[in-house]
Amino acid sequence: MIRAGGRTDQLGGARICDACGGTVLVPFADLGEIPVFCGVHWGSPTEALASPLGTMLLAYCPDCAYVRNIAFDPAALVYDTTMDTNLHHSPAFQSFSTELVRHLAGRYPLRGATVLDVGCGQGEFLRELCHVAGARGVGYDQMYAGPIGPDPSGATFHSGPAPLDDRLPAFDFVTSRHWFEHLDDPYGFLVRLRELAGDRPVHGYLEVPDAGYDLATAGWEVIYPHVSYFDGHSLCRIVERAGWRVVATGPLFSGMFRYVEIASKVPASAVRAELPGPADRDRQLDSIAGFADRHATERERWRSLIDRALAAGDRPVLWGAGSRGVQFLHLADPAGRLAAVVDVNPRKWGRYLPVTGHRVTSPEELATLGTRTVIGTNPAYRNEIGATLRELGVEAELLIA
Repeated sequence: MIRAGGRTDQLGGARICDACGGTVLVPFADLGEIPVFCGVHWGSPTEALASPLGTMLLAYCPDCAYVRNIAFDPAALVYDTTMDTNLHHSPAFQSFSTELVRHLAGRYPLRGATVLDVGCGQGEFLRELCHVAGARGVGYDQMYAGPIGPDPSGATFHSGPAPLDDRLPAFDFVTSRHWFEHLDDPYGFLVRLRELAGDRPVHGYLEVPDAGYDLATAGWEVIYPHVSYFDGHSLCRIVERAGWRVVATGPLFSGMFRYVEIASKVPASAVRAELPGPADRDRQLDSIAGFADRHATERERWRSLIDRALAAGDRPVLWGAGSRGVQFLHLADPAGRLAAVVDVNPRKWGRYLPVTGHRVTSPEELATLGTRTVIGTNPAYRNEIGATLRELGVEAELLIA
């Protein structure tokens, strides 16, 4: 049975939009087979090369511009502590996260409150929020690999999925950063949270990759673990359909991320800004219409650029072994011709990326390679990468894919 926001479509099994719940999704881009485990870094080339592939078939809603991989198989992707999607090793991301904590602590009455963090990663954000706001926290994540139980920050961590039932403590604030897009049933998740909030005044913060960016560019963040792709309009639609009120929304982190602040009950006067409307939806529909051609063109352009660099005697490298890097390598360098892939996360050094088998090294190793070209896939890290290259004495052109 294909679930569509709690019901099955009657038109031949096609998927009904998870966001607005009223329209059958229309296929628009077939990306073929792509890496399933973008966050796993293997111990040997053999294991990495054997990492599974999954089908990516994107479909969109003509009414609200929601996008979903309708070929997604939830049985193919199991989250556990072998995965590492941690971004907090980057100073740029640390600074962004710190500012977000300050905003939420100043915006909402969190002192003494209970914060539920669904998809807490390794707990950095929840720890900081509890410390700054004076809150209690409860974090759940199947990828959490730290100490289980109470933490000095005031948070308590669990390595596993959040049990959305009476085992959860009553929460006053709910956060979920870069987890919502992974869910097979995002609408059902929001509905259940709203039920658990009951009559209490509960607020929340959701953060996802912004499909307004991803589908207007090459789409390196269009990856198998991301089931859904939300721009501002579709994100607000699914939140409101699930019974929450939207307090605010907007882009963050150089336009790469999209946030929405929500509330179980709030007067319309509390909404802080104009929410996305039909014009925003139409811009997203335009991006969707051109995505397949743009994605193919960018893939071939970067393959050609790597060809030319190698032919000129250069030893180009990729900066960033996260999900965007894994997708870029699979599409633009499947034969593993780049001289290196570097990352600031020490847990990835000496390990191998899924499907292509690229080995990950530390930034310090760049100084020994003689590279003249460094490729990054995330514009938010441009300044950070440039500063590190200068510190290492590496004179190379920095290109952002």
